[in-house]
Amino acid sequence: MLRFCLHKSISLTRSTNQHNLYNQKSALKTLSILHSKLARNYCSKQSEEHEEKIYYGPLTPQIKAVKVFSLSSSVAGLMAQPIIIKEASAIGSTSLLIALCSVVGFFTFVTPILLHIITKKYVTDIVYNPDTSTYTATTINFFLARKEIEFKPEDVQVPDIPGMFTTMNAKGKPLFIEAKHFSNPLHYAKIMGYDKPMDFKLGNIDDHPEDRSKEK
Repeated sequence: MLRFCLHKSISLTRSTNQHNLYNQKSALKTLSILHSKLARNYCSKQSEEHEEKIYYGPLTPQIKAVKVFSLSSSVAGLMAQPIIIKEASAIGSTSLLIALCSVVGFFTFVTPILLHIITKKYVTDIVYNPDTSTYTATTINFFLARKEIEFKPEDVQVPDIPGMFTTMNAKGKPLFIEAKHFSNPLHYAKIMGYDKPMDFKLGNIDDHPEDRSKEK
């Protein structure tokens, strides 16, 4: 009987120790996960605190207002189109029906698309992160949501002949910015590559066959 009691107590002690060890491992694992998440959040918040807003597009409120009005008119046009078609069909005039559908279709579909083509390159703001030396430019998409593109000065390409509403290409995306709206003009010069040494080389004389013929 005594041997049985001792064996039972030893087995209970072992199971208790194993259970405590398992709880300790679970607690350590949970603490490590929480620590990694807190460290990641802290680093992201610290990085955001170091970011500096260096550019703001003054036409941002006007662009948002126009796009809101355009999208609202498009929704209203879609909702009213069945009623307009029904009323025009009741009149029995085919020309009137075509004219009404054309007008409603223009304001419903064409106007928002044209506005988006014109305003999609407009940069609303640019944020600079000195820790990573990167810039984050923000534009507005078709549905008025913010669209961010992160780039470095070496990712920027300035076209020789700027296109319509295009100042530069950041990672292949055309963007429109204005120098006078930068809080620090040095950032504009750095983005556009004006701080790099200029190459005044006009080419070798061997590249011009006309000059070689004159020398002969």
